[in-house]
Parts: sequence; structure tokens; C-alpha cells
Amino acid sequence: MFCSRAIRLRGASRTAGCLLGMNFNYDIFIDLASIAGIFVGFAALITASGSGRHPALLKGIVNIGMLSLSASLIPVLLASYEIDSHLLWRISSGLFLFLIWYALLHPTTRKFLAVQFRIDLRAALVFWILIETPIQVPLFLSLLGLYPQWHHAFYITSIILNLIQAGYLLVQYVHVPRSE
Repeated sequence: MFCSRAIRLRGASRTAGCLLGMNFNYDIFIDLASIAGIFVGFAALITASGSGRHPALLKGIVNIGMLSLSASLIPVLLASYEIDSHLLWRISSGLFLFLIWYALLHPTTRKFLAVQFRIDLRAALVFWILIETPIQVPLFLSLLGLYPQWHHAFYITSIILNLIQAGYLLVQYVHVPRSE
């Protein structure tokens, strides 16, 4: 399961495991983590400045950004242990789902949900039905071992949709009237 080809990890040459004939691409996950970090930093900066009209929305952006950042780094960490490709994506998907559900069930999420649904019901429904569902379904498929040839794509899709959620929340925040 090893590949002798060297890949670049942020400028350092490193030999990576060939995961069932497919080279593990560290760069895409590091780049996704960087994008997530920008969302976290931007929302945290607005929150810290005290100019936030709805701090619950900003905290939601921070939480989603941290979730995306963490999920982006899970497969990088696991790949360093040269885990089999199918197992890597199943474990990564399970951990990502755990983080999602931990965040959803956390007590601070209730206030975020109340504010989000109060501000704009349609936008909240789009957020939870049209974005959240396509994040979780591919992760469940990977966790269950279904469609193994797509696990890598499923995982990347879920992270990207999670980043879209953070952007969607930021847009929702920006468009909230001052009188809300």
C-alpha cells in the first residue's frame, strides 16, 4: 500500500502512502482548513469588536468554521498513520459526524437556532434542509462503507458544503436589518 512517489506538504518533501492506488492529497485539506480559519478569525474579530447585532449568528459562524477546520485536518492526521483508504474515510466521516452532532446538541446552539429562525425562516430552512442534509448524507454513506470509491469525494463535498454554510450565515448576518 505504499507509493514511492514523493508529495509536497507545504514545501517539505514527504513520502505518502498510496491509499489503494490513490495518492492522498494533503494540500486540498490544508487549503480547506485555511479557508475555515479565515471564517473563524473574521467572525471572532467582529464578535470581539462588539459591533455585532446578533452575536449568536457570529458564534455560529465561528463554530462552523472550527468544525470545517477540524474536519479538514482529521484525514491528514489519520493518513500519517498509513491507514487503509476505506478505513481512513470511514473513521474520518464518523469523527466529522460526531463533531457535527456534538455542535448541534450543545446547549449554546439553541440560542443560535432561535435567532436564525426568528430573523429569516426561509433562510434558516435553506440552511438546515438544503445545505445540512447534503453534508451529513455522504458522511453517513462513507461511515456505513457504502460506495467506497466515492468516500474521498463525499468527505471533500461535506467540508466544502460546511464552508458554504459558514458563508451563508455570514451573508445572512450582513443582510439583517439594524432594527432586528
